[in-house]
Amino acid sequence: MHTVHYLDVAVFKYDADDTDPSSDDEEDDEEDLIDEVLHQPSGQHMLVDIKHVDAQFLNSEERLVQAMLDLIEESDVTLLSYHCHSFVPLGVSCVGVVLKSHVSIHTWPQEGVIILDLFTCGATPLVPILPTIKKLFAVPGHNLLEETNEETHEPMMLWSHKLRGFREGFGPYKRYENPLDQEYGSDILQMHDLDMKVPLVSEETEYQHVDIIELIDHRVHSLGSYPDKILFLDGVQQSTLYGEAAYHEALVHPSMITHPNPKRVAIIGGGEGATLREVLKHNTVEEAMMVEIDGELVELCKEYLPEWSNCSDIVGSDADSCFDDSRASVAYDDAFGWFINSYGEGNNKEEKFDVIIMDALDPDDFVEIVGNLYKDNHFVDALFNGLSEEGVFVIQIGETKSRTDPADDTGSSQDLADMMRALQSVGFGSIHIYDEGHSHFFAPWSYLVCFKDSKSRASWYKTSAEIEIELHQRLYRTKSGTPALRFFDGPNMIGYQTPPKVTETTYCRKEDEPWECDEYLGIDPEIVDTPRSHLEARKSTVGEHAGRGLFAARDIPMYSNFDLKGSVKAFHLWPSTLSVIEDLYEWADDNDDEYGYVEDAISSVKTFAYGYGYVATLLGK
Repeated sequence: MHTVHYLDVAVFKYDADDTDPSSDDEEDDEEDLIDEVLHQPSGQHMLVDIKHVDAQFLNSEERLVQAMLDLIEESDVTLLSYHCHSFVPLGVSCVGVVLKSHVSIHTWPQEGVIILDLFTCGATPLVPILPTIKKLFAVPGHNLLEETNEETHEPMMLWSHKLRGFREGFGPYKRYENPLDQEYGSDILQMHDLDMKVPLVSEETEYQHVDIIELIDHRVHSLGSYPDKILFLDGVQQSTLYGEAAYHEALVHPSMITHPNPKRVAIIGGGEGATLREVLKHNTVEEAMMVEIDGELVELCKEYLPEWSNCSDIVGSDADSCFDDSRASVAYDDAFGWFINSYGEGNNKEEKFDVIIMDALDPDDFVEIVGNLYKDNHFVDALFNGLSEEGVFVIQIGETKSRTDPADDTGSSQDLADMMRALQSVGFGSIHIYDEGHSHFFAPWSYLVCFKDSKSRASWYKTSAEIEIELHQRLYRTKSGTPALRFFDGPNMIGYQTPPKVTETTYCRKEDEPWECDEYLGIDPEIVDTPRSHLEARKSTVGEHAGRGLFAARDIPMYSNFDLKGSVKAFHLWPSTLSVIEDLYEWADDNDDEYGYVEDAISSVKTFAYGYGYVATLLGK
């Protein structure tokens, strides 16, 4: 049995008789846009699979037709015709036709399964109709393979959404302006086999499109684990519940620990509140100011991502939400203008920040404001002027480069290259790159830390033990007794001290090769490596107090290397280690009668270190 119905109706539900004469121009523009979208060779395709659906509903052509008509009624398209066919003994298939669009339904009553296929050339997004699909078609009940006295299963729905056809080249279209054509579409919406996928919010603020989705991804999480939440801005992933701690701890704590006493901290961006949360864990902080342009984003994150800004477990916080902490303040303003007006030429405020953390968009995002934030010398100069003398500036710079990437100034990371030049030109004394691989971005993430005074970098190269002591002394405890940090610690900091190898590789691919890439990159096999046997350690004959030194035992070719194989066995005494040795030596000297043997032993170490070693200030003073 089958039925066919034809309907003489309009394509979209825009009734010309209801138009307002005062808005004719706006409606003409809207109709032109609709007409343009309809005639582009592109569309949206959504597939929906539901199981544990009531068998009687799945075998009723009448009920399925009504559900299909109700679905189309609640969408922004109007049906032209539909065709249904009931199979013997069980099952129904229906197809509804809309101009350049369709809806199809196929059921398996015995197994309790229904599959829907929706395609439209219209501009109205299909994802928001998922709750309607669930309401109309996920009818709980028994399938025919189940015993009627067994407990009814809750219907389970799998779905995916994909952009189809061609857009670029068929009218004005910029892929980066369509969130569905970015990571949100390709990495999330197109995945059909996620164990759970529930859009929580999809809203357009004054500045960007915000999507927050809750999911369980079998590629990352085990079945039964709590759902992940992901924030997307303009379709680009920004933060995840599973990875945000690693990301924000790596962004905040290395720079905070490096500064000797950070009291005033500025945060650029960070609308989720997690950067603020990490800053407020430090007991030295008296003021943490956030400059965020998008107040609507902050409110959405408060509502849908409260975990990001939760300060309720921090002993030193006086509020459940980090935004309400008495040390915190938020300026809903353009950071570019705010810093120039506060610390630009002729506007230098007296109060400086000890640490400035920039948690804004990636430097390679196709957003107009990005260019200003990352390469405008006036803005970067204002950041420099806004820092105290020992100030530290840190910024996330996006995905870590791969070994096949071109140099920044010749590839897609031009903004990053411009920013590096701007940072150097305004006077930052030392700049370092590090990365973190546990942020759930499916790639390591890079950060850039800049010291206003090059001497400050000595604190960047503290030992693992020193970092652990600093963290113990600096961080507030938690009320729950759990560790204050989930990822960052001393050993992690040691990893951050050495830049990723790929950073060096891409840096040396510049069109004008940097001199250090030729001078210091690798070992030239053509240069003579003078063995240790050609050198001797002895007392100098130059003068009575000349001391000991290394001397050539035979002629050595000019520009030779010295015992490269043996040099790898050298050991390094950290400044803190030398300080302990000096303090212990002085203590033993003051107590010579009882601890003279300690003084003798330490004297031997000092004589060896200063007699045969050398002092290096490359890592700071």
